[in-house]
Amino acid sequence: MTQNTQQIDSRDEKEIRSVLLGYVEALDGRDFERIADAFTESAELENTFESYIPGGDDFTGVMARGAKDIAGAVGGLMGRLDATQHFLGAIWLEPTDDGVRTRTQVIAHHHRGTGFYHTGGTYTDSFVRTGSGWRIDRRVLHTSWTTGEPGVITGT
Repeated sequence: MTQNTQQIDSRDEKEIRSVLLGYVEALDGRDFERIADAFTESAELENTFESYIPGGDDFTGVMARGAKDIAGAVGGLMGRLDATQHFLGAIWLEPTDDGVRTRTQVIAHHHRGTGFYHTGGTYTDSFVRTGSGWRIDRRVLHTSWTTGEPGVITGT
């Protein structure tokens, strides 16, 4: 196995962090079309859940492919909520042969009426440099824990 000797300069790191923050800003600001700006046209969004989480199997797997479809899928799911707030924690960046891999801690609060569903997990993203700057080409959202009422998200 060869060791990757590529470096991430401060401008690249700043831009990648800006994409991550812009995504959650658009999500919580209900600007679902802007979500597409974070992704490439060939991007893939996948969800995984810890096995103990009830109902996690219903949301496990590839959710959407392509920037516009990802924005539509995320907007369709989050659009039925009254409010969300996503907190990003530690962000780790690692250069790869194709770009940069990031892991970002996320805690998400989802509210509909008086009901809530809170989740915690990690975004694992593969970033590639495009003509428009750094974009996510693959995202895996792994949910580690939940609390509250899953029906807030599922609409049941």
